[in-house]
Amino acid sequence: MKDPNIKVEIKHSESKSAWNIIGTVLGGMYKIARVPYSSETGCQITDATLKFESLENAQFIAFCFNHSKEITDHFTMTK
Repeated sequence: MKDPNIKVEIKHSESKSAWNIIGTVLGGMYKIARVPYSSETGCQITDATLKFESLENAQFIAFCFNHSKEITDHFTMTK
């Protein structure tokens, strides 16, 4: 990873059924990833479950970006 100091946040897309992972540093405020989910099942419980699962996936991706230095340091020490 070239820049282990990338910091991101999660925002819900304004136009799609998806969570966006966006950089927070000035000059780097761009979408890094999108975690989509389907909200067309017609069942509120299923739709909420899919939305929650995709949010958990987005939180994992954001965690990895926000802690990338510790993660890469750990793997370089274990080799």
